[in-house]
Amino acid sequence: MENGNSYRHILKWGDKREEVISHHMAEVIKEKFGLSDADLKGKHLPGTEPVRLAKPSALKPAQLEHLQGICGNENVLTDDLSRARFSCGKFYGELLDLRLGLVPDPPDAVVAPRTPEEVERIIRFCNAEKIPVVPAGGLSSVTGANRAPFGGIVLDVTKHLNRVLAINRVNKTVTVQAGIYGPALEEELNRLGYSCGHFPQSFEYSTVGGWISARGAGQASTGYGKIEDMVVALKAVTPAGVIETKDYPRTAQGWDLFRLFAGAEGTLGVITEATLHIFNYAPQNTASAAFIFRSFEAAVETMRNIMQSESGKPHLFRISDPDETDIAFRTSGFDGTLADRALQLLGFRTGSRCLMFVAVEGERDYARFVLKKIKGKARKGKGMYIGTSPVRKWLDQRYSSAYMRDPLMDLGIMTDTLETAITWEHLLKVWKAAHDYVARRPKAFLMIHISHVYENGANLYFTFLSPMEKGNEKQDFSAFHRGLVDTILANGGSISHHHGVGRVLAPWMEEHLGRSSMELLRAVKKHLDPYNIMNPGGTLGLI
Repeated sequence: MENGNSYRHILKWGDKREEVISHHMAEVIKEKFGLSDADLKGKHLPGTEPVRLAKPSALKPAQLEHLQGICGNENVLTDDLSRARFSCGKFYGELLDLRLGLVPDPPDAVVAPRTPEEVERIIRFCNAEKIPVVPAGGLSSVTGANRAPFGGIVLDVTKHLNRVLAINRVNKTVTVQAGIYGPALEEELNRLGYSCGHFPQSFEYSTVGGWISARGAGQASTGYGKIEDMVVALKAVTPAGVIETKDYPRTAQGWDLFRLFAGAEGTLGVITEATLHIFNYAPQNTASAAFIFRSFEAAVETMRNIMQSESGKPHLFRISDPDETDIAFRTSGFDGTLADRALQLLGFRTGSRCLMFVAVEGERDYARFVLKKIKGKARKGKGMYIGTSPVRKWLDQRYSSAYMRDPLMDLGIMTDTLETAITWEHLLKVWKAAHDYVARRPKAFLMIHISHVYENGANLYFTFLSPMEKGNEKQDFSAFHRGLVDTILANGGSISHHHGVGRVLAPWMEEHLGRSSMELLRAVKKHLDPYNIMNPGGTLGLI
């Protein structure tokens, strides 16, 4: 484990363990990027220096004293490490800054309220003093939504506002404080036979408030929906006052106000509480299957047919494109085995074959009925059933791939992700255009998968890797990243499906949504936050 006072301690994902690259992964890296065994032992921009901020806290002594009077001295932090830690999320550009010893946007203080009432007092005070406020959960944002470009305070809701408040077994809902992490929520629900149904890749280190603020999606969203589909009611503190919605199943009372805060990314206020739908926890009933197809096109067509058949749909539904499938086979040691050679003879060839994973949850008979229908449609689409173990293995490591970014960056490899929502009619066009764009960069590599599926379309999730341009890492990444976003949007994709917009994707908002739509968003912002204290500085392209 690295020095706890270093930039590396901040940039590391999760539990700070140093991930070891496997032998199979190392062989792929050497081949794809032309690295030697000696290269694999080095660390480019390790970020092991102690954190030192160039900007002292700009809060006045009287302002600090007032905040301390609200929530206690121990809950108002101004030391360099705390301010640096809460200055960013996990966007690649932010991690590069940390590796370079840069913290360009530190807050002036990190404030951890103990109660919702303290949140209200803090927001009222900051509004009166015009102090910027950036709400913070698990700091897992990959869109620059956690930055504090104008200083001010970061409001840490994870330290104290992290409890399950009530589980209503009659209404089948749970009410929680916004700072609760995914595992703590799921553990409490499992104990009573329920599940939250929401498992993003950041699940271990993200919070309910963050899920809602970014409109996140979990691996089972095809069955359970995205987080905004699970929200029944919420409570949020804004500079204009407290917004609290009721837990009715549906109403016709004008706009659903809780939806203002789903996707607002902290620009309107601070979510302090939410009531969510919950689901039965019966993992023993889950019916799963893995299939292999000869082409991405065939797999996508089968996926569309399944979703539009009205004979039931899986909860987990995923396709890996040929490049992602190839990497999965090679890094697992499957490539070149007897089973692999058999697949090749049957026409499932490297460079074109694709994996499909499905899992159906719920009552046992229902799960098996739906899986039977899916198997039939997969056969019609010329897919071959290859058992359940690939799904189990994927589930076992579903959160671990996030840990690989750090050792790859240590090797001087640029690696980041983008994602989009797309209708079926444009999906293959976006997929091909993205691959064509990345192929123009020497030694660049792109993997794409589908993991959130609907009747009229799906998401595409892009993971790209390329050697860094050493000495020009930030500018090189920004230009390449910008070109890929332009490519996705030009071919019919959305700005985001579930990561959110933040500051990184904000420059595309007005062009993509239109001026009238942006004027409406800004008008709502102006009403709830007249002095623009809530997550200011370009989030969502608002101001």
